[in-house]
Amino acid sequence: MSLRFRLNLLITVVMLIFMAAVAFVVIKGLRTSTQEGIEASARVTVQLLDTVIISSEQNPSWGYTHVVMQRFLEHLKHVRGTRISLYDLQGNLLYQSPPSSYRVGVNPPDWFVKILAPNEPSVMREINFGTLVVDPAPIGSIREAWVNMLDLFWVGMVFFVLLNVMVYWMLGRWLKPVQPMLQAMNQMEQGDLGTRLPEFELPEFARIAQNFNRMGESLQASTEESRRLALIVKQTADAIMIHDLDGNISFWNPAAQRMFGYAPEDIIGKSVSLLTPVSEKAGLESDLREINAGRKVENHDSRRQARDGRIIDVSISAAPLIDPASGKVIGDICSMRDITERKQAEEAERQLEENRQLTHLIQRHIEDERRSLARELHDELGQYVTAIKTFAVGIANKTQEKMPDIASNAQTIVAAANHIYDGMHNIIRQLRPGSLDNLGLSETLRDLVSSYRQHHPELKIKLVAKGDVNGLGEVVNINIYRVVQEAVNNALKHSNASAIEIRLEVNKSGELQLTIKDNGHGMDFCKVDHSQHFGLLGMRERAQALQGTFHIDSELEKGTTIRINIPKGQQA
Repeated sequence: MSLRFRLNLLITVVMLIFMAAVAFVVIKGLRTSTQEGIEASARVTVQLLDTVIISSEQNPSWGYTHVVMQRFLEHLKHVRGTRISLYDLQGNLLYQSPPSSYRVGVNPPDWFVKILAPNEPSVMREINFGTLVVDPAPIGSIREAWVNMLDLFWVGMVFFVLLNVMVYWMLGRWLKPVQPMLQAMNQMEQGDLGTRLPEFELPEFARIAQNFNRMGESLQASTEESRRLALIVKQTADAIMIHDLDGNISFWNPAAQRMFGYAPEDIIGKSVSLLTPVSEKAGLESDLREINAGRKVENHDSRRQARDGRIIDVSISAAPLIDPASGKVIGDICSMRDITERKQAEEAERQLEENRQLTHLIQRHIEDERRSLARELHDELGQYVTAIKTFAVGIANKTQEKMPDIASNAQTIVAAANHIYDGMHNIIRQLRPGSLDNLGLSETLRDLVSSYRQHHPELKIKLVAKGDVNGLGEVVNINIYRVVQEAVNNALKHSNASAIEIRLEVNKSGELQLTIKDNGHGMDFCKVDHSQHFGLLGMRERAQALQGTFHIDSELEKGTTIRINIPKGQQA
């Protein structure tokens, strides 16, 4: 049953009740009117008859009273609202007034007659030689009232029908917006949350449309947000699960299935302890206590066991689920991230750092051995060579005139001693430049550059030193020296460079910056076989051992640039 029909039916019932009430009031008024009319008519009739009776008695010449009354009644005929009967002394009817001929064709129903029939009693008069009876006869008035009622009824029926038709039409017009509302609700029920209602003229429907559209927008936004959250939960790489207060799993996303190997139907309803190794039971109980107390657990590194027995390193974050109605904790939502690779990377980084420290230690020992060996060569072998040279010079001087052959051999020994001495000094310089301890880094680099210029006259090599480069400490000095030495050697041997620029600077913040640039052939660093080229790795390791950074930029036929930055704290 539609709303339009129901409203129309309600209005119809109200109208019928109203019409029934009107009919009741009208019938009641008609009954009162009929009663008053019959009473008045009966009273007038009785007074008239009494007058005739008195006049007849006062004038005996008129004849007997019953004869005079009969002649009067025959002349009077019908009296409205009354029926007059004349009887003789034996009770024989002498005369009865004719019935009312008013609307004789109208036959009101019995119920209507009973309702309007008055309660007026009959009036009896005793006269000479007879009896006069006056009875109420309201049929004429009742017929007239029935005709009026019928007229009122038909007018009411026409009004009722017209009003119903008009109300039905107006309800259809007024309730026309209900149909698109129902269609919009049906579409929204079927999942079309983008459904919107148009603007309506009626202010009530306009407000309903506005509220419906706002509700649709809010619901669409909430649904979209829920959909995105659901997609995140389904597609995230983190295992997401929901536990109750007893630690039983009630939600299990696909990432959790991939990580641990349990399908949702295999794990939901079971305790989270199924995933927990024995060694992590205490940590699990501690986390559950924190959650039950309403506190969060964030980035807690732990271990969990997969279905196949694998032990997985995980980072756990959990937050309590709180019932908004009661404010009590009803469970928790937990995410687990597989950090096995991170742990492996941390272990590899730790081992790499250990290797770097070991390499740094080895390099320090090598430098110490080189320094010791250089000192031994300078102190011991240098003295022996000097002594040999001194003895040979003395022999040559003494035998120059008397034994020229021996003098010549002595000069040969002096030349050989000089050659050994020069070679020894070159070896000592390679092992440990003595100027590094005595003159500082900048002068040692200048001496190195000068040496390269002597051995490679065609090479254009430039050294620029700025800032306090002589207060860097022994460890930094020797490493920077070895890097420069290795970089220049690489430029000469592999790049065929004709120009090299070395820039060493300590900036205002105390950071040491070393730049070595050449114009050689360049290289594709990604294709370099590091197993055959230890120089680049050595330079990188030296820089990283000092907690510095090592960058190399190289383009084919455009040269190579090496940049090393060492922070201030490592220059000691």
